Amino acid sequence: MNFGEKLVSLRKKHRLTQKQLAEKIGVTPSTVSKYENDNHKPPIFILAKLADELGTTTDFLLDDVAGLREKNSVNAFPLIGNPELEKWYLELPYSYSEEELLLLKRISEALGNKNV
Repeated sequence: MNFGEKLVSLRKKHRLTQKQLAEKIGVTPSTVSKYENDNHKPPIFILAKLADELGTTTDFLLDDVAGLREKNSVNAFPLIGNPELEKWYLELPYSYSEEELLLLKRISEALGNKNV
């Protein structure tokens, strides 16, 4: 997912309109639209507000998998040999609701992976 797609996904996950998100971060709805359509990137102080309002990190929004990996310890991931799978794994808490994550956990347990 690119920045705009992540922003749309997280905004919808939090059931916010562009106008509501704009009010929370101090910009206009058209500015949020430009961010979501990847026409503009927000300045760092707005990026920080977006991350805070949407319950995520700036690393995730900027697609900094290396930054996410460092925060979670490189040695913690047995998936390093598969970058696509590792990226999906690192994005899980930011891409899914708590209910969806619990469902993934139950599926994992049903498949026999009791370490999750």
